[in-house]
Amino acid sequence: MRITILANRDLASNMAINLLLQQLPEHRYAIFLSAKVGKSENLPEPLKSLAFMEQTLFNQIVYPLIETQQYTTNMGNPPANTSLPLKSFQQILDSGIPISDIQNINSPSSYQTLAAQNPELIISIRFGQILQEAIIRLPKMGVINLHSGKLPDYRGVMATFWAMLNNNENIGTSLHFIDSNKIDAGKIISSTQRRVDYHRSYLHNVLSLYPEGVKTIVAAVNKLNCGEEVKTQNMDLSSGQYFSFPNEVTLSQFAEQGKRLFDYDEIPELVAKYR
Repeated sequence: MRITILANRDLASNMAINLLLQQLPEHRYAIFLSAKVGKSENLPEPLKSLAFMEQTLFNQIVYPLIETQQYTTNMGNPPANTSLPLKSFQQILDSGIPISDIQNINSPSSYQTLAAQNPELIISIRFGQILQEAIIRLPKMGVINLHSGKLPDYRGVMATFWAMLNNNENIGTSLHFIDSNKIDAGKIISSTQRRVDYHRSYLHNVLSLYPEGVKTIVAAVNKLNCGEEVKTQNMDLSSGQYFSFPNEVTLSQFAEQGKRLFDYDEIPELVAKYR
């Protein structure tokens, strides 16, 4: 199957793409990356620090480092009993899968670029732009999106943050079709759920969602590839809420509850996944 992946140039997207490629290596892929999610100008300082962890640190420092032979040699053998090492975006590109940045997916030139891939299915994971009808109608099998939150309860941005702020017991993912330009609004294919680890950071909890979340993508792709029906259920948007980026007030509330967006001591654990 010809699959186009739309993702964001961040740590979580990279991990999810790696997991997907490891579990579905038989398909033909093209990957297009957005630079950010949502209108992220004038973010509060805590969110800027989070963006450094999720994007700048890995894109500009860690990934270039792991791409060098010196890093590979000096780090020695990977830890025992772990999954396959993850690859940077550049290493994925070097493996033969095309990766491109995309500024405006709905522009005529971007449409032509995607159409040239002749995708049978588009998979969206943390992609930072809203798809319009021309792109949605492009693949014959449709567009599926993995949302890192429970739908319709937590539509929009940083669903795990809002769930943790509300002291929810569980967080999860929702795999759904995109059939319009409404955000997180299409028919739900499947979902996952796991307990929040309040001893760990928001970032850790977000990343913990993707192993099971990607499995739902794999199951849906396998069904579509075999010509089987992918069962769905309608989403009642009136029973949920749309969330945007937290502001200074909600970020302060989060911190006052003893919760953290990220921990710097998580960095070695994350880097180790790439060796």
